[in-house]
Amino acid sequence: MAATPPSSNGDAPKTPEPEKAHDPQKAPEVAGPPTPTSPPAGGTALPPVPLGYVGIIAVLLVVAAIGAGLAIGTVARPSPTPRATPVRTVAVPTSTPVPTTDPQVFRQSLTGACATGQGLWVVTNGGGLLRYDGEHWTLIDGTLRTLNQASCDEGTLYAVGPVGAMLIIDDRLRQITSFDVTLADLIGVAAMREGAMAVGTAGTVMFLSGGSWQEYARGLEEDLYGIVAFGPQSAWVVGAQGASYRLEAAGWRPVPTAVTVTLRAVWAAGPQSAVAAGDAGTVLVFDGTWKPVETGVTTNLRAIAHMGSREWIVGDAGTVLILDAAGGDHTQPGIRPAKKFDLGTTCDLRSVFVNGQDVWVIGSTGSRGGVWRIRGDAIAERWGAC
Repeated sequence: MAATPPSSNGDAPKTPEPEKAHDPQKAPEVAGPPTPTSPPAGGTALPPVPLGYVGIIAVLLVVAAIGAGLAIGTVARPSPTPRATPVRTVAVPTSTPVPTTDPQVFRQSLTGACATGQGLWVVTNGGGLLRYDGEHWTLIDGTLRTLNQASCDEGTLYAVGPVGAMLIIDDRLRQITSFDVTLADLIGVAAMREGAMAVGTAGTVMFLSGGSWQEYARGLEEDLYGIVAFGPQSAWVVGAQGASYRLEAAGWRPVPTAVTVTLRAVWAAGPQSAVAAGDAGTVLVFDGTWKPVETGVTTNLRAIAHMGSREWIVGDAGTVLILDAAGGDHTQPGIRPAKKFDLGTTCDLRSVFVNGQDVWVIGSTGSRGGVWRIRGDAIAERWGAC
């Protein structure tokens, strides 16, 4: 019988008795994923496999797994299933009459933001897209959209929303495409070198590879809110009931957190170091196991960004926390607890990201939105009515 792959900390994982997938101490009963489809050397994506062949291949894989004596219940591996994705390209961006002062720019619910090499983008709940070029805020594409979160690489923005909504912006070409990739609501997204990963309700994980979106997990049942991804075989996701999964070469491995609150955000430097945040002021750090950090707040926390030795964590009612590992170890309870930063607002803060030397925070209450630029320990600029 083939050995179960060891965990990243060197200890062989035990195969648990089958339990419900939402138990954070147990792994889901699922089979594992093949390596994701990638285009050949020439760059052309592989054609979709006919359904008849898919059935035959599935049977052969099951027979092979049984013959090899694979253990079931340790990890849930990604399961690529390409989908047709109708594309809609949106027209040319138009500026607001007075970009930096027009109140209409920020008179909407702001939900997520990130920066490409060309500018800053803000996505909204049922409003337009906002872009900042370093001088002017512009309202781009006023089409009604409901988007939950955004993530950028050097030239591309990925944003997700309800019922599988996906928005991709090529900031170099100023081209916007919009399509659906699943029936599940998508809540979190992470850009990476190979494309992007998105997570959502009912354990949904989607992976963009070779120009097509694929389902990338089976057996995960919790609603997933936060994701950070390093590549097709390395990522962290967190979600409802304290769920935490780490993607390894063997697949999605559950990592117990010892909490039952919803975790809404995760940041990680790699597989062995991570920070998660969620409801009721919960902050956890991972250095082999998840450990709690004292925060002194009970508000729900929704986003994390990292700069230098600090993690910036934002949440409801204007909450901003700073974890600073410089000169100490914030992975141990009671040592170097989170420090509060006064943003001067009671608006709910939905997104935080780093661009250059600045930390940017995005928030809103109802139709009043706000954007803050922080440099060092001071607010450098502020826009909006929050």
